This record gives sequence, structure tokens and C-alpha cells, in this order.
Amino acid sequence: MKFYSYRENKTHGTEQLPVDYYNVDEHHPRYEMIHHWHKEYEIIFVNSGWLELKLDADTLYLRAGDVVIVNPGVMHSAKPKAAKYECVVFSPDIGIKGHLSRYEQGKALLSGEAILPIFLIQENPAIKRAAVNLKLAMSGRKTGFELMALSSISALFSEVIEKNLIMKASEKALKFSERLLPFENAVSFIEKNYYSSISLERLAGIAGMSRKYFSEYFKKVSGKSPTDFLNCYRIERAAEMLMLGDKSVTEIAYECGFNDLSYFIKTFKNQKNTTPASYRRNFI
Repeated sequence: MKFYSYRENKTHGTEQLPVDYYNVDEHHPRYEMIHHWHKEYEIIFVNSGWLELKLDADTLYLRAGDVVIVNPGVMHSAKPKAAKYECVVFSPDIGIKGHLSRYEQGKALLSGEAILPIFLIQENPAIKRAAVNLKLAMSGRKTGFELMALSSISALFSEVIEKNLIMKASEKALKFSERLLPFENAVSFIEKNYYSSISLERLAGIAGMSRKYFSEYFKKVSGKSPTDFLNCYRIERAAEMLMLGDKSVTEIAYECGFNDLSYFIKTFKNQKNTTPASYRRNFI
């Protein structure tokens, strides 16, 4: 599969253990997951509420108790509806890639020619047990959690290979992925320049489209207008700065591309349901 989409510019875990865990509620800076992709697998556990999950051109409505797997290279985003959910992101490179490549199913998974079924975890007790153990290892981080994480991932893929649970990547997904290059170019520009003034004309030019067609195209892909997407990305960066640093709200607003403090506070409140100052207090 060609990864023509917005790639998340983040390293998951460490070189020794490329696994990350996220416990997401309304206070998390990335409560609403904006469109992105990465080369790792991601397991999403919905603990409460509802989660509207977009995977390439498809939309799933998940409820409490649902567990899904997002394959590498798949464009995805999530809109919570009073939801709390957990995510585990992991790479098969952690010591089992060589073993996977010994099997035809493993080779197909590594090349992107095959994928894992979205609801595989819910449908297979052994794989669900492995996924839950992986989540518990990463969330608890007790002594030896690295070994438990590695063994859980190995158990997951072992069951996949033994039962031949892979499926061929669909032509629909491949074609959708190939249409995302203009979106990738526009969002990559936003990621690198979100702190400066960005016009709709500039983004349309980067995508190689007219302003009107670009706006329609961008909203069809992401579910947001270019302006809403830009503001959402800026607010995420601002939320992280509020949690991790001691800069004033005004400084953060300007550093994230907002030239009007009152507009920043209004936009932040619309997205996070609280003011920047209150958001920061929740994490002190």
C-alpha cells in the first residue's frame, strides 16, 4: 500500500520497545483524534460512550466494549461522544519481524499486501486475550512489563499465522489512499507552519487545486473545513504547551498562530469545553 496520507510525525515508544499507550478522556490534548496515519498497528479499546472512527473512506460507530485494530498506513481519525478510550500503538519490528517474514502471511502483512480484519480482536478469544495483556502491560508498567508486551504481540501474530486470519488489502482502500496526496501536502504544510498566518489560497495552491474545489475536497477527506482543521491542530499544540510548560496563555496563543487572544480562548473553549486557564489547572 502506498502511504499517501498525513503521516503522524512521532516516534512511538523507544527503539528497544516501539510500543506506546494512551489513556484518552476529555482532558487529553488529543481527545478528538485528527486525521493521520502511521506505519504501526493501533488497537483502540472503547471503555465508555461512543466513538465515531473513520478509517480511510469508511466510518464506524463504536460503543463501550468495542475493540478494533487499525492497520499500518490507514488514514484514521476519531470523534468521541462522551467517550473514554485507550490506544496501544505498536510495530512488528520489535524482534518478531524476522519471524513473520518466514511465513507467506507474515510477508504479506509486512509488505502491505494483506491486512488484519478490523474486528479481529473481538472475534477471536486468543487474540483478544493477547491484546488485553498488551494493554495491561503498557498501562501498568510493572517490573518486567516489556517482556509481557513482547510476548503479547508475539501471541497475537502467532494466532494470526496459525489460523491464517489475514485478508487482502482492498482495491477501494488502495485507490482512496492514492487520492490523498494533495491532502498530505496541505496538512504537512500546516504541521510545519501552524504558528504563522496560513491562507486558504496558500493551502489550495500547495494542493494544486482551486480554492473552491480544495475546500470541498478537504472536507470530504477529513470531515472538517481547512480552517477548522487548522484551528483544531493549533488548539492541540496549545493544549500540549499548557500541560508541559509554564508560558502564559497569551504567549501560547500567539505561538500557536492566534493573533487575537479572545478568539483563541473562544476557539479553545469550543474544542475543549473549558478555558485554557482551567485546562491548565486540571493538570497542576
